[in-house]
Amino acid sequence: MQFRKNGIPIDVPDQRPKVVTKTFKGHEDFYKYKKYATLTGFEDGCKVIATAPIEHPEFKMLLDRGYRVIETWKRRDIA
Repeated sequence: MQFRKNGIPIDVPDQRPKVVTKTFKGHEDFYKYKKYATLTGFEDGCKVIATAPIEHPEFKMLLDRGYRVIETWKRRDIA
């Protein structure tokens, strides 16, 4: 929060809003798989971009629905 004295903003460190940091917690399946693919396709006339693990059964389901693989990548361990 800034107080003003004669129209000049004054910065008071104790009055600043506290910064809330969030840590990433992935879905339980996220840590099972290392290889992922980014896919693109159309759903109801809209372009859709999806990410799925290559070994997951949903990946093959997306391919059967007409999605194309844009790129494949490996997940790095989050430390």
